Parts: sequence; C-alpha cells; structure tokens
Amino acid sequence: MSMPAASSGPPVPHTTAEWERVRQAKLDVLTRDPFAVDPADYPGVRPEVVASWRRSMLAGVDPGARHYAPDDDFQPRTRLAAVAQPIMNRLKDEISDLNCWGFLADRACRLLTVVVGDFPLAGRVHRQNLRPGMCFAEEVMGTNGMGCAHETQQAFIIAGTEHFRTDSEILTTTGVIIRDPFTKRYAGTLGAHCLREYGTTALLPLVVELGRSIEAQLLASREDGEREFFDAFAAAQRRHRAPVVGVSRRLCVVSTRARTVVHEADEELLRRLAEESGSRSRTVQRQLSSGVTVTIQVHPVPQPRGEFAAVLVLLPSGTSMVDDTGGDAGPGWVWEGAPADFRTQLARALRNGRAVLLTGERGCGKRHEARQALRGLAGSGGIAEFDCALAHLRPREWLRSLASAVSGDSPAVLLGHVTDLPAELTTAVADLLARAPVPVAGTTTDDAGHDGAVARVRESFPVLLTVPPLRERRNEFGQLCASLLAELGGGDEDGEQAVTLAPRAVAALLASDWPGNVRQLLQVLASARVRVSGPVIDVGDLPARHGRNQPAHPLDEVRAAERRVLMAALRETGGDRNAVAERLGISRATVYRKLKRYELD
Repeated sequence: MSMPAASSGPPVPHTTAEWERVRQAKLDVLTRDPFAVDPADYPGVRPEVVASWRRSMLAGVDPGARHYAPDDDFQPRTRLAAVAQPIMNRLKDEISDLNCWGFLADRACRLLTVVVGDFPLAGRVHRQNLRPGMCFAEEVMGTNGMGCAHETQQAFIIAGTEHFRTDSEILTTTGVIIRDPFTKRYAGTLGAHCLREYGTTALLPLVVELGRSIEAQLLASREDGEREFFDAFAAAQRRHRAPVVGVSRRLCVVSTRARTVVHEADEELLRRLAEESGSRSRTVQRQLSSGVTVTIQVHPVPQPRGEFAAVLVLLPSGTSMVDDTGGDAGPGWVWEGAPADFRTQLARALRNGRAVLLTGERGCGKRHEARQALRGLAGSGGIAEFDCALAHLRPREWLRSLASAVSGDSPAVLLGHVTDLPAELTTAVADLLARAPVPVAGTTTDDAGHDGAVARVRESFPVLLTVPPLRERRNEFGQLCASLLAELGGGDEDGEQAVTLAPRAVAALLASDWPGNVRQLLQVLASARVRVSGPVIDVGDLPARHGRNQPAHPLDEVRAAERRVLMAALRETGGDRNAVAERLGISRATVYRKLKRYELD
C-alpha cells in the first residue's frame, strides 16, 4: 500500500479562501473542452486534482447531480467484508470523536460497509441512501477520495471544492487501496470522510494504517491449501505461454491468455475435471462453451482432506490461429485486434492457405469483408459463393457444386451462413475444407448455436476472426461508404461518373448509431444512389432521418476513441492487463472495468 506521491504543487486546501480559489478554477475547467484541460494552467490547484476533474468530464459526470446510484443486485457478503469487519469496528471507535464516517468498498468501488461516528449529523449521513452497492468510482461520482484512490491505485485525500460534484464540496474524503498480500491483487478501497472544516492531514495516515491492518488480516485468513494453490497457479503461468486456469471448490482464476477462450460457462466443466482427477495428472480433450475443442493438461494441487484444486493448461486441438502480437503465441489462439486489424489477419491467413470463418453481429459486413479479401487473391477469376442456409433444398447438387469449386474450378470460395448447414453435410464439408487448395472464407453470426453439428463446422475453419460492428469503425467510415457505393454499381463501367459522398453527407451518416450495421448503411446508400441526380450524394439526397444531421451524443466519439485506444493497447501488449494499465497510465482496476464496459473481457 502506498502513500500518494509527493507533489510539487500547492498543498491540500483547508481554508475558506483556498476552497474558493479552487472552486473558481473548477468552474473555469468546466467551461473548457476536456481534451484541452492542462493541469499546468491551474497552478493554484493540485495537478492530480485537475487531472481527476478532466477524467470526470470525459466520463460524463454531472457536477450538479445530487443523486446516488446503488446497484440493487449487489451482494455485499464478500471475503473482504468479512475479514475487515473487526477493523471497521475499530475505525468506528477511532472516528467517533473526529466527526467522521468510514467506508469499505469492493474492487469495483461499490460500498460494502459504512460506519458512522457519534456526532449530530450522523442521521443525515444515513438518510443519504448510503447502502451497500452504492458506487464511489470516479467515473460515477466524479473526483472524490475513494474514487481517486480506486483510479490511481494510490492513497488519496480530496478536500472541499476539490470534489467534482457540488454536493460533496462540504466534505473532506480519503481513499486507500487494499491489496491481497498473497495474490497481490487489488481487493478494495477503504475511506474515511468528514466535514471539510474538520479535515486534517492526519486523517489519511490513519486510514493507511487501518488499510494495512486489513491486508494483514487477509494474509492471515488464507489457509495453507489456498497458498499452495496460488503458488502452483503462478508457477504454471511462468512456465507456460498457453492459457492457464486454476480451479478449486471455491475459486476459479484465469490467466490473461485464458480470458480469450475460457468463459464463465466453462467453470463447471473445468472444476469437474479437477475434482475427478484426484491426485493424478492427466490429459483430456473437451469442448468449451465457445464450441472450440481443446486439449487440457490437468495438474492436481495437494489440498486438505475433502478439498480439491488443480491447475489446467489449455492447448489447441489440431488448429492453428492468428497471433496478433506478431510473435509466436503457440498454435491455437485468436487475439482480437483493433477494428481494422481483422483485415490484416484475414488476408494473412488466406495467403497462408488457411480457411477463415468470420463471425460478428448480424449485418456487420462479414460477407462484404470476405468478398474484398478473396477478390484480392482471386484476381479476375471471380468468387464462387455458396449459401449454407439453402443447402437443404437440394443437398446433393449443392455439395457437388461446392466440391467442384474447392477442388480448384474456382479461384476462391465464400460460404455464407456456415452454421445453418444441414447436419448431414457437416462431415463432408469439413473434409472438403481440410483439403481445399484454394482460399476459402465463411461467415456466421455471434448468436449461432453450439450444438455438435455446429461445432464440427466451426472447427473445420482453423482461423476464427470477428468483424467489429459498424459503430466501432467510424474512423474508416468514409472508405467503407466508397467501397459500398462501388459495389452498388453504376459509374465508370456504365459510362457515368463514379458517385461519391459529400463531406456533409458523411458527417450526417456518422451521427447515427447504426443498429443495423453495414446492412443498414448499404440500404441507405442504395436509396440515396437512386435519388441523386449528379455524381455527388449530399445531405438532401439521404433518407429523412439521416438527412436531418442530428448530432450524436457529445461523448460518443470520446467513448469510441477510448475503446480503440484500449484495443490497440491490448494488441500491442499481447493482452497483458498489467502492461495495458502501465501503458495507458491508469489503474489495473480501471482496465478491467473498461474491458467489461466495452465487452472486451
């Protein structure tokens, strides 16, 4: 646990004049573009506070808000809460004559326990809806002691008008992070708050000391079996580059690489394998919830009588995947990259003679991307396209035509709706794909089922890539529109000038969220192509709901940019969450929170 880094700037404000000076600076910051806010422009305010204001603005926190947002489904009965309860009782005694109250929050900065000293305003504190599940995270509540500690992973104190929300300006708040000394993982945040006029610099060291006591309790509460379990898991991570999972009766921990292939639905299977192995190591093959079949090396970890634990190393079963880091990740695993990077992976896989299955949301342009990639390899020879959803109409003829195409009669083959293939054809199609001498690409949706037949078809494609939805590809919007307009025909080949989009029309289309993805965009462009009388599609040529050029939410582009930056960092670090946090200058807890928000976990 660390104290805040020494700052060369001004001290924590503690007088009315200092709080007023800080408040005026905050009001000026709120009038600016958050991207233009520079702590150096506010020498009278601690730079770490200005940086927090900026993050609060980017998160869309309302400085005038007065409500609290508890998670009604939150379950406060955690190991941290149980272990820390004696320390929280001690904190209550310590703060009873300091007119303070204390908080313990989980690793998502949600309230676990609150203790209130014996002072006249204690009832007011309880009336503020301070119940388990209330979130103090900076992106929810703005600048506050616990939120800043959670964000920066350092002890923090915020006094008076340094708080982002006006309703918190009467307070001094503190926050200290708590780590499990055994696993080294962030476990939660401890905070003690008081009215700002009662705040002193001695408050934070008190909270730090209590936080260390909680960490000592966490260490002491670990049983010998758990210690051996975590030691074995850590050793396996160092020894293997493949995905590693540790399971026991109560715990399931996964390595960074394992997060790409192991999901919550797989825990029961892996736990059963660990229990059934007893004290003997073994190797088995199993199919995960994603439909991928893996070879699992089960290494039991000695435990007390009646308990079990094992470390499982997951290896691919006869597949080869794309390693987006540029190195050798070992055969078998797909690494998701930034929105445009799937094209690089797709082209590389096809050039290397590997059949590729593109998945993604409905209408996100999987068929379009497959065609573009295959055309680059097929040249003028054309692409043979087959819709697996229609194979049931004339199965023998359909299979015969596919066999002819993949044997070399066509320079490239595209299979649409792969997981709609009739079950009786899956074995024959898988055999054809395994021997195909020509580039083959297939498409399916994320929501395709995972029964046995579907799994066999998916596994017949050694490479699986995800096409991002249109809302995540705004940086390539203009290029995509030009490509789709070219697909619609007209222009040069018909003796007409090629149709293009005016910049104002591109901006109008960018303002939409495109729930229908590329399919919806193609429909809009086709409608505009019919309306336009010249070579340029302008705002007036677009359908009414797009032609109005209604502005998007002001933070939409910020969120999209944040997601792109996060995905780029994941790609460049090989999915290492710690390295991502260091590269982006944010805490590991924030990385996990943002991965969950943007569905990248």
